Amino acid sequence: MEIRDSTADKTTETAAEIQGSDKSNCFENAKNIIADKLHHVSAAISEKATDQDPECDTAQYGKQAAEWLDRSAEYVRQFNFEHADAKIRKYVRQSPGRSLLLAGAAGMMIGAILRRR
Repeated sequence: MEIRDSTADKTTETAAEIQGSDKSNCFENAKNIIADKLHHVSAAISEKATDQDPECDTAQYGKQAAEWLDRSAEYVRQFNFEHADAKIRKYVRQSPGRSLLLAGAAGMMIGAILRRR
C-alpha cells in the first residue's frame, strides 16, 4: 500500500507542476503576442510619420507614439507575472481594508461603464 500512496503523491505533484508550467507557457505566449503586436503597430506608425513632412506636428507626435509603443513592447516582454503576483499578495496582506476599497471602487467604475453601453 505504501508504494501505491507514494506513486499517487508523485503523480499529483507531477500533474501540478505540468499545470503550473502550462500556465507559464500560456502567459509567455500571450506576452510575446502582445509585444509583437505593439512592435508591429509602432513600426507602422513610425513609417507613416516618416512619410510626412518632418516639421509637421503630426509627424513628431507619430514618432513619439512609435517610441512609446516600442518601449511598451519591451516592458511587456520583460514583465514577470510571478513577481507582480507576489507583490500584490503582499500588499493585500499588509492592508486588506485599502485593498477592498480599491477593488470596490474599480468594480463600481467598471459597472458604470458597462451600464452605459
